[in-house]
Amino acid sequence: MRILVTWLLCLAMHGIAQAQTPVSVTVLCDANYPPYSYAENGEAKGLYSDILRAAFARMPGYRINIRPVPWPRGLAALEKGTAFALFPPYYRPVERPWMDYSRPILEESVVAFVRAELAQQRAIVDFPNAYAGLRIGLNRGFNIIAAPGYKTMLAAGEVTQSYATDSRTNLLQLRRKRIDVYINDRLSILWELQQMRSEGLFASSEMNWLAEGPKLSSEQGHVGYTRVNEQAYPYKQDFMQQLDQALLTLERDGSISRLTQRYHPTDLQPTNGKGSREDATSGNDL
Repeated sequence: MRILVTWLLCLAMHGIAQAQTPVSVTVLCDANYPPYSYAENGEAKGLYSDILRAAFARMPGYRINIRPVPWPRGLAALEKGTAFALFPPYYRPVERPWMDYSRPILEESVVAFVRAELAQQRAIVDFPNAYAGLRIGLNRGFNIIAAPGYKTMLAAGEVTQSYATDSRTNLLQLRRKRIDVYINDRLSILWELQQMRSEGLFASSEMNWLAEGPKLSSEQGHVGYTRVNEQAYPYKQDFMQQLDQALLTLERDGSISRLTQRYHPTDLQPTNGKGSREDATSGNDL
């Protein structure tokens, strides 16, 4: 009898220990989207990583590893079901029926930055009509801009597009007058300008070559979850619910706003172009 009781007690303790063992989960992130999500010496860095680490700290039932990967590879892994989650995709339910989404984490603003002399010559708020004849630079992976009339102008050769691997390359192209316009997330552009200044590529007094043009759209980043091979991730629904609750708490207590402020340059502002606060419509493929 004593042996039986001891054996049952051992089983119960083993069950408790197993129940208390955190579930190991790997979440992928974009390795090249500074300052939101990027890799530095193989480690996930950026604003989204900071916010999600704060959220994950509120999920003691999980041991979560963030692994940076090239964005196309991360999307492909979710589409195949070989990865569980990825951040920070935008909400694209039609294009990505194989993905579920967390609650929104952050709102990003897509803007056009224009060579300053062009901003003085054109009503750059009128996108895309005022951009006829201009060369527009985009990052690789950026979707075709969806503003009314833009596709028609592009097909007719009235505007041209070129792609570069990152913000720095496009900004250098813009400064060297090899492109006329650069369209990307506003914070990403300002952050890269700050990095370039800190490396001595230009001084603050040399910002008169660049003008901030119109805001084209707002997008919200999420954690995306695969809807494929879900049996490999039996914790999915619980994880999603816990993360959404943690993100909501961080939003309500001001933590997300405080983390975001760390990434905003306080002393680096390009010239405002004419009508730089009007909206149009755009999108990218995050």
